[in-house]
Amino acid sequence: MAGALHRIRAFDVALRVRGSLGTPLLTTLTYHHVAEVTPGYLFDPGVADATPTQFKHQVEALARRCTVIDIDTLCKALDGGPLPKNPALITFDDGYRSCREVAVPILRAVGVPATFFIATRFVQERKLYWWERIAHAIATRKRDRAAITYPTTRELDLAAPNALSDLLKLIKNTPGLDVGRVLDEVTRTADIEWSDAIERKLADELIMQWDDVRALAAAGMDVESHSRTHRVLQTLAPSDLDAELAGSRADLEAALGRPVRAIAYPVGRSITRQPHIRRALFRAGYRVGFTNASGATLVWPGTDRFDVHRWAIEPAMSEAEFIGQTAVPAFGYTSAAHNAPAA
Repeated sequence: MAGALHRIRAFDVALRVRGSLGTPLLTTLTYHHVAEVTPGYLFDPGVADATPTQFKHQVEALARRCTVIDIDTLCKALDGGPLPKNPALITFDDGYRSCREVAVPILRAVGVPATFFIATRFVQERKLYWWERIAHAIATRKRDRAAITYPTTRELDLAAPNALSDLLKLIKNTPGLDVGRVLDEVTRTADIEWSDAIERKLADELIMQWDDVRALAAAGMDVESHSRTHRVLQTLAPSDLDAELAGSRADLEAALGRPVRAIAYPVGRSITRQPHIRRALFRAGYRVGFTNASGATLVWPGTDRFDVHRWAIEPAMSEAEFIGQTAVPAFGYTSAAHNAPAA
């Protein structure tokens, strides 16, 4: 249906009508890593949202139909200011090197800004993101099976199709988890050589350094927070929560010399039923927060500024689906896991 409506330009008509009415409906797109996933890829393929060619086409399509805005414009609109016709935000989570090397040249060529949410501890310490360390261990494993004893005793089968997703769920859903200990258990199970030097080399291949982050800001992009260690906020104790939120903001402001106002929640779960997280966000000084709850956001002074929704992007998404979710949210990619508020 999306393909048929796109062919007759129905989505373009819908956007023109919405723009003429001045409807303050914000489309926010979520990317992580712009890369080609080829056979032998040693990292997590699930965060490679688009190839460079796909990303270029998507940015061009969005720029033709919408007004791509920055965080300042959104913050002013949440305070009662105006939005342009068909406003849209392009966002990136985590801090992959492809942000600077691939995405920024395309964004500048098209003439639109984007917002980059950075998990600061990985930039600072040159460590792999925990999901990438697990993916790399699975891809390079010398052994498939072994028992782990933390957080509970269980048999791991790293050759199983769902091995990566199961381990990521473990980290995402377990309160108070010692993530480093889990990673060491996985490395032992995979029977691979591991050291700080090996990890730094891999991190340098994949993750930006502070000079790269500063280059984003110098290119006119917004640089905002994605916490320090990308832990799911709902799994953290109050003291750790403050360190993640205020610490990341302080890291970025020290590196950039400019205010940090926004945060994208790691993994993106809604905080609508988490008043202690909302209080922590206020204490840390944030003005707006982004979930991964699928959908567009109606922006006006009554909008929950800590529950701005975003659309996920996937490599299999067609041009019709991409434009369709921008024009008519009912055609958008939805995630039941992210839409459900945590209890």
